[in-house]
Amino acid sequence: MRHLFIINPKAGQLKGRIDDIVQNIRVLFANFPELGYYIHITRWKRDAVGFVRRYVSDSPQIVRVYAVGGTGTFFEVINGSMGLANVQIAFWPFGNENLFLQYFGEGKMEHFHSLRNLIFSEVASFDVMRCGNNYGICNASMGMETLAARDGDNIIKLANVSPSLSNMIYLAVGEYYGFKKKTEQSYRIRVDGKELDGNYISLMAANQPYNANGLCPAPEAVPNDGLLDLYLVRPVPYIQHFAVMLDYVRGRYHKWPVFISHVRGKKISVSSDRIIPICLDGEYFYDSHVDFEVVPRAVDLACPCPAGRLLVKIGVEPVHE
Repeated sequence: MRHLFIINPKAGQLKGRIDDIVQNIRVLFANFPELGYYIHITRWKRDAVGFVRRYVSDSPQIVRVYAVGGTGTFFEVINGSMGLANVQIAFWPFGNENLFLQYFGEGKMEHFHSLRNLIFSEVASFDVMRCGNNYGICNASMGMETLAARDGDNIIKLANVSPSLSNMIYLAVGEYYGFKKKTEQSYRIRVDGKELDGNYISLMAANQPYNANGLCPAPEAVPNDGLLDLYLVRPVPYIQHFAVMLDYVRGRYHKWPVFISHVRGKKISVSSDRIIPICLDGEYFYDSHVDFEVVPRAVDLACPCPAGRLLVKIGVEPVHE
């Protein structure tokens, strides 16, 4: 087995630490000279997609590819690895959210911070979500939720806001769009052929529960069950908007059945006469039609957590009051 490290120098917790990270890799592998490794520091957005595909395709051995960064780096490594039989993926988290790893539960992130654990751990297989020519492992939002995430990200970067305040920024921007009432649009939706057409302000196709630090609007989503979970949010009167959205992002959408619906399926088709803003694992797209399809057990992920816990949903349950 070979080991390929993809380091994103722009990841939130890596700034100014690249030399130390590279040195840590070299020191550890010096103790295991039988293990081959290569380090690639990305130069531009999506650089890792092509580099991973070329490197793995040219290797006669299994390659364990380490996404050294955040959710965006993980996204690029997954997209570069799809369809290749001789690849495993490891997530060495240095982002502000490291979204997918929140699935493993509170206190488990520390296992993924250990490079030695990542190198010698077993792998577990997870589903991914195909979205056109792209693949995501977390979720895809459409409509108001995407606009709130996009503009919230811009505010956080420009104002250098602390990651601990990011959720407040997202909620505030969501309220702004709720007040403007410009996110409602008519959608044509099919879930495994079932029609769910209607006017919605937000949609989310989820492969795991979280979409930000501590926010889990998709409590039923499990990333190894062969299904996607779709949450549909209808227009909400402004006087109730904040209460509904707060319950929604905390997994309590059951309290508002008149506004929020949940369905499950393998294939989801969404189209509209207007352009749909789409956010797939933190990457933004704009189109009038998008198809989602689950690709079962498509990613082999190094899991230093106890493997038995991966067979069931970990640490997230819907909250009922």
